[in-house]
Amino acid sequence: MVKLNIQGIAFDMYGTVVDVGAVAEACKAIAPDAVAFNNQWRAKQLEYTFLRSTMGKYQDFWKVSEQALEFTVRRFDLSISPGQRKRLMEAWLDPTPYPDVAGILPRLKERYPLAILSNGSPNMLKTGLDRAALRPHFRWVLSADTVRIYKPSPRVYQLAPRAMKLQKQHILFVSSNSFDVVGAKGFGFRVCWINRAGAPLDPLGPRPDVTVKNFDELGAAVK
Repeated sequence: MVKLNIQGIAFDMYGTVVDVGAVAEACKAIAPDAVAFNNQWRAKQLEYTFLRSTMGKYQDFWKVSEQALEFTVRRFDLSISPGQRKRLMEAWLDPTPYPDVAGILPRLKERYPLAILSNGSPNMLKTGLDRAALRPHFRWVLSADTVRIYKPSPRVYQLAPRAMKLQKQHILFVSSNSFDVVGAKGFGFRVCWINRAGAPLDPLGPRPDVTVKNFDELGAAVK
């Protein structure tokens, strides 16, 4: 395993620290195939961040998620009540951390300043981290909302070196999302890809410095 010489760590939130698949639990009440519904919702959510960034028509991640949900409901030809819609959206405020996260973050925090760097809106991130009991581990919670554009824009990644007061090459950025890995490495971070599913890397640009399956392997890589 490659050993990383870094001075701080910034983490993506959704799909990296917390499991977006857990939102599928809320989808079971309205969709015959909750996993398929949730996967479509997540895919459209990300697509809308790319489109809005390209068009220069920013809306925050909560609004983007609402619009992606509306598409998904139509795509699956479902009819849902306002109460069901509210419960689906609020699932994003009550995320489930991956089981290997809680044991590693305290160890990393002893050695490095830690940050969250996410497309999530400030309220989504604050509420989600508080409810997941993870907020005390992170010195900074940085949202793309500050610069009103989404990752993989360099303007979002620049939030971390500015807040952490570290040069970008001394920050390890950790993400499970392939587009985020490519974007962060192109920006100049050291990058760790948490590839839990064994997915192929998008062949768009530079490769991550290290690829791991989980947070336990991440802990070993930065020892």
